[in-house]
Amino acid sequence: MKIAVFSDVHSCYSKMAAVFADMEKYQIDQYVCLGDIIGYGDQPEKTIRLLMGKNVISVRGNHELAMFNREYLEVFPKAIKQPLLDNIAAISNTSVRYLEETPAFLKLENSHFVHGTPPDKLTTYIYDVTDYYLKSLFNNTKEQVFFCGHTHKLKLITYKDRIVLRRRITEDCTIYLEENQKYLLNVGSIGFSRDDFEASKYAVYDTINKSIHVRMVKK
Repeated sequence: MKIAVFSDVHSCYSKMAAVFADMEKYQIDQYVCLGDIIGYGDQPEKTIRLLMGKNVISVRGNHELAMFNREYLEVFPKAIKQPLLDNIAAISNTSVRYLEETPAFLKLENSHFVHGTPPDKLTTYIYDVTDYYLKSLFNNTKEQVFFCGHTHKLKLITYKDRIVLRRRITEDCTIYLEENQKYLLNVGSIGFSRDDFEASKYAVYDTINKSIHVRMVKK
């Protein structure tokens, strides 16, 4: 099975469409979005309809959380809150229902999907958690592979022999999974990159060949 994983679309319809076009070469079986479908960008309805048309399974991001949680929305600074409010005003009832039905996390094919930090944190950045936290996570969960977003930055974390290693990814690459190692990949973002380079990023998790292919798409 090939699972395409992406995050933080932020209403960037044209960038999302370009990524879907790039995905066509991989014969994807399932698309998974790690949240923050809306916010920042200016084409929320077209973006959500695009995801729905591709039968994308989405987990909830912190921008969707803010949409349905007024108390959390008020934590956002005005520069972030206003674009989100504009997005909310622009989308249809069908799109609202799609966002409303997003779960906090998803488990699929020996992997775990969440927006912020596993197992179920929507608002915590992965770079804010300690190695001790990660060791506890990896030691107490059966899944081998974890995917998250939220930071808009590509990052790979591996765990083997009680050692946590973190490294940046700056180019297309293939990660081959070792049997006795665990992996946590922050897939970066479709829109509004915070890496040192401008590109939309996503990953293809191949459950048969035991690999993760990281792709970058410039538009």
